[in-house]
Amino acid sequence: MLGLHLLICVCLLGASFGQTRMLIRIVDENGIAVPNALVLVQQGQAASLSLRTDYLGRCFVTTTSTEPYSIRVEKPGYYVLNSADVAVAPESQFTIVHQQQIQQEVNVVGSIPAIDPEQTSDASHMQTPEIVNIPYATSRDIRNLLPYNPGVVPDPASLQVHVAGSETWQTENLLDGFNITSPVSGTLSLRFSPDAVRSTEIQSTRYPVDLGNTSGGIISFRTGMGDDKFRFNATNFIPSFQDRAGLAFNQFVPRFTFAGPIKRGKAWFYDGLELEYDNIVIPELPNEANNNLLWRGSNLTRFQVNVTPANILTIAGVVNLYHSPYDGISALNPQSSTAQRQITGGFAFVRDQQTFHDGTVLEAGVSGITFDDTLAPHGTGPYIVTPEGAKGSYYLNSDSSSHRIQEKVDLYVSPQHLIGKHVLKIGADMNEIQYAQDGSVHPINYLREDGTLLRQSTFPDAIDLSGTNLEFGTYFEDQYSPTNRWLIEPGARFDWDRITGEEMFSPRMAVTYAFGSESMTKLSAGVGLYYDYAQLGLIENTEFGPRLDTNYSADGVTPIGSPVQTNFTYTPGSLRAPRTLNWSLGVERKLRQEIFLKMNFTQKVGYDQFAFDNTSEPGVQTYTLTNNRRDHYNGFEISARRTFKSGYSLFGSYVRSSATTTAALYYSPTLSILGPQGAGPLPWDAPNRVISWGWLPMPKTKRLDFVYAVDWRTGYPFNSVNANQELVGAPNSRRFPDYFSLSPGLEIRFHFRKTYFGLRGVVENATGHENPYEIINVVDSPRYLQALQAEGRAFTARIRIIGSN
Repeated sequence: MLGLHLLICVCLLGASFGQTRMLIRIVDENGIAVPNALVLVQQGQAASLSLRTDYLGRCFVTTTSTEPYSIRVEKPGYYVLNSADVAVAPESQFTIVHQQQIQQEVNVVGSIPAIDPEQTSDASHMQTPEIVNIPYATSRDIRNLLPYNPGVVPDPASLQVHVAGSETWQTENLLDGFNITSPVSGTLSLRFSPDAVRSTEIQSTRYPVDLGNTSGGIISFRTGMGDDKFRFNATNFIPSFQDRAGLAFNQFVPRFTFAGPIKRGKAWFYDGLELEYDNIVIPELPNEANNNLLWRGSNLTRFQVNVTPANILTIAGVVNLYHSPYDGISALNPQSSTAQRQITGGFAFVRDQQTFHDGTVLEAGVSGITFDDTLAPHGTGPYIVTPEGAKGSYYLNSDSSSHRIQEKVDLYVSPQHLIGKHVLKIGADMNEIQYAQDGSVHPINYLREDGTLLRQSTFPDAIDLSGTNLEFGTYFEDQYSPTNRWLIEPGARFDWDRITGEEMFSPRMAVTYAFGSESMTKLSAGVGLYYDYAQLGLIENTEFGPRLDTNYSADGVTPIGSPVQTNFTYTPGSLRAPRTLNWSLGVERKLRQEIFLKMNFTQKVGYDQFAFDNTSEPGVQTYTLTNNRRDHYNGFEISARRTFKSGYSLFGSYVRSSATTTAALYYSPTLSILGPQGAGPLPWDAPNRVISWGWLPMPKTKRLDFVYAVDWRTGYPFNSVNANQELVGAPNSRRFPDYFSLSPGLEIRFHFRKTYFGLRGVVENATGHENPYEIINVVDSPRYLQALQAEGRAFTARIRIIGSN
């Protein structure tokens, strides 16, 4: 028996000596680890082994042969890497390159999207090919691309978006991992060149706890970085013209990017500059006063320094400038009733990433964002509201500023093994916010259809607002894999902010299960509690001071009684933090012909949401900020995508949803609807929505592509009011006509003087569907329900430098 044991030990020892455990590490062109990359390894005639890289870009292979192997690495947003005859070694590193707008190599192929078994959220990604090729309207603004993701709808009035039925301020916007949401309004107002954006990602459910305390969702932008080649790109460097009220200048919106090495292999830079000179023409207004010549610009600069291979330092900054002489001009708001607006903004961050020998990663960073916003009316008279639109001078003269400092730290703990693999992540972040506003509010007159004065609102107090808030959060998350097919992601956040003073505990859980060795089908499920920090824009409304409303008899001269005072108030310490219970189910399936099918159902119930309640007493109108609002969202999404090996792509989706609230009216200290609060659909509720986009080669040509985008949805709801701005009927009981836009186009690529160009022409809204921007909603007007400012048909062109020889 002793001899037999010795023989077994010798055999096992010999087998172990005959094995090699290879560590394969995947990095990008700047030496940054690439997680969740698909790695296919084949040795000799053996079957191909399919692996996924971890958060450090690593995967491991055990082999008993010394025969060279071949490797293929894929990840969406990167070119495919193929390498043959690779020698077996204990450790090997491979570099995959981000897809570039400037493609100088003709033999590279982009990666085809795949099902990621380690992604628990419903993330919708767009990489450089989508950003460049989808013919979205007003392509100088990356925000206009976001609605081409399922579940995201645009808000034409504010140029913002709503994710899965949420308020704009319930969505956190990230630029390279840092919060760029406006500190007070909660909007995405920071502008940067679309050419500088490498990828976008939108998540509305099952997203990780480290991405912030927000119930609506996460919008993430990742920007470019230079590599060891100097690269230059230019887009739309030729002015365009329009024929809306006669042939006239349209816009000049050039964009330039320049990137390259500071020290090859160690330090790089990236710069994205965009400028805009725009002539906005409103055909419904008189010819001599129907336009707004605005200009704006932004510049994004990034630097990366690999201090050591394990220590990476990143520094970035964005500068914004905006000047609009007649801001807000529209068919219902002529030049005289607008304001001259000037905005300056800035954002900067510093991040340091340190990787330790055991695989632990520590990231620490600080960022700051600031906005200064000035509004100046064109006159000193009252602002006049008629049943057919506005007249007179704009009512608000103000100078406001807001700032936020964000400090954050994240720690990835090296994988631990206990009945499976655990990847722990812990971290904390803190936001310090300040805001101030001063100015004055001019009188607002409301006229009857016959032109007599119906009501006048005056504001006796000057605007003198200021405030601060402190937000703190910490989190813990475990990515637990009991087997290769299961991923269980429990996590929790603890948050606090000074305004509510509430301790917010947010437990969350997400689970995925992948069928088959190649992840042909994946099931996902999740449930979690999501809180929102205090919305400072609503708090600011309570500091405006009183409004005095005087009603007038039919002659428009004789006052009816004494002025009625209206106050917007809240009691400090009385508010609770709004919270949302979010649960969802998802299925992803890879079909034949590289078609990826995705289905997702999400339900969100928002409790304790902020809303103003009318708590008036005789002679005094009082609107008190409370937690009495409750929101509901149900959404079912089905989408399919086919990406061809040559890089062309087709996408289509249908979303059936419902977004409702118990408090559908938005009350304001200045212009506001009057009437009792009530339930109804949210203003961005679109029960049915279809989107599709893609780009394909034209037959018998290698340089001509067909591109298109389709968007159809149910029309948004709106309120009907009378001349006194009193609600008529139920809140949001009327709807705009259904929206439909088909935008086909062609892009041709050609050489000129050793430079490779791309010239595109697109017919936006080719069917000429009306798609009105505004509707007269005053029942006292003979033009009630008349649609105005139709989108109409338009031809746009784009020229860009693709590369140089």
